[in-house]
Amino acid sequence: MTRDSGEAIGAGRFVDTDSPYLERPVDVDQTGRIELPAGFSAADLHCHSDWSDGVVSPSHILDAAELRGIRIIAVTDHDMIRGALEANARSSHRDTRLIVGQEVTSRWQHHIVGLFLDNPVPLFRTVPETVRAIRDRGGLAVVAHAGLGLPSSASISTITRWLEETTFDGIELDSPFLSPPARRRLLDFYDAHGEGLGAAIGGSDAHFGDVGRVVTLFEGETPDDLRSAIESRRTVVARTSLKYPGPGLGMRLKNQCRALLWLPLYRLKVLLTGNFSNGRH
Repeated sequence: MTRDSGEAIGAGRFVDTDSPYLERPVDVDQTGRIELPAGFSAADLHCHSDWSDGVVSPSHILDAAELRGIRIIAVTDHDMIRGALEANARSSHRDTRLIVGQEVTSRWQHHIVGLFLDNPVPLFRTVPETVRAIRDRGGLAVVAHAGLGLPSSASISTITRWLEETTFDGIELDSPFLSPPARRRLLDFYDAHGEGLGAAIGGSDAHFGDVGRVVTLFEGETPDDLRSAIESRRTVVARTSLKYPGPGLGMRLKNQCRALLWLPLYRLKVLLTGNFSNGRH
């Protein structure tokens, strides 16, 4: 079930936590801050820094999230957490809090996001093994960017097979790259399999500091409030009215070089040595 308000969702508007997705975007004010419904905070739970294939630092991501009125930001670099750990240690005094995540590459190149991590998750395991490894580290396991039709993006049929062997703590029901028909199919799938898929999760999959385009709404303000909302499936996914200019050529080249050249070499090193350090340049 989705909720269509007939207008953009702004401050003071009602949000039904029994419905996983808002069909209308959340408004932003004249300063570019998200206008949140009363009693709710926004979290962006999928962002990349220049420790992996993003082009801005974790500190820049924190600054951008704070500017947009996002209460919690997750840095989920590919197959590493060191940058997120360092930024988290400096975020306790901020209005915006950072949680440590990792976008984990599984054996067949599908991606599972681990949230609330203290230690890195091993690479190239089966998806059920990856979920167990995330939970063994105290984290929550989220299916990343489902339904995009890319090698790293699981199809509905693939996720259905996973559900025969494991459950998840959440699934990303929207991203800036998901088409309306694909999103509709994913929402229908979630309606039928929500108990095994876990909470509705939204994230921008930001690589250029463009945070807050897709958010997870939850009641409360703290990381503990967010975790409780995920574990009880009381989250709502929403797009926002935030607009960003497209990244310049230099930023795109840096992103592609990191993604296509540096990250494969880093993953090979981790696979051969088990060493997750030196995950910057």
